[in-house]
Amino acid sequence: MVDEVSESPAIESRRDVIRASAIRILARDGIRALTHRAVDAAAGLPPGSTSHVARTREALLTLVVNTLSERTLVDSDETSASLAHLADRGSLSIDELADLLTTLVESLASRRDDMRARYALILELHDSPALHAKLTTDSEVHRTARAIVSSALDLAGLPTSNGDVDTLIRLADSLTFHRTAVDTDAPIRPVFAAFLKGLRDN
Repeated sequence: MVDEVSESPAIESRRDVIRASAIRILARDGIRALTHRAVDAAAGLPPGSTSHVARTREALLTLVVNTLSERTLVDSDETSASLAHLADRGSLSIDELADLLTTLVESLASRRDDMRARYALILELHDSPALHAKLTTDSEVHRTARAIVSSALDLAGLPTSNGDVDTLIRLADSLTFHRTAVDTDAPIRPVFAAFLKGLRDN
């Protein structure tokens, strides 16, 4: 658990700088480079500042994981709001669903440091199963994604089995990774459209 500190504006501002600096270090250099001293230096803060916000390495990692989750949930909330707006008509076309999913992936991939930090943590957090789970399938982010995808598929008149929902989520994850780490211009919408049409025609 992240250590409790004063909630003054100065402390909140310092915490934000520390969170951003820690994510940049993870994205650029990986988990082994993430130390309290490295975060202090990257943030331009006096030595010991990061320790005051997150006393242990576990607390620092938890701070980062929670930050990444919070930011992704903002994207999920925006997608959910867009879906609700489209649902007012009572139906959703495959093209509209492909557009919606494309917008989500592009939003996620635009936060390249966040995504790279997430991938680094997923690959290397073997000794912290609870934190690893919060980045993968046992997380509020994953539960929210499943609910959104299930509702969207249902609204589009497409199959909503657990397998179909999970496959679409894995596809979105794969496209986000490709956009983040392989090709920032890789097409997204045609992939979603082809998958959704195949789901309809099966």
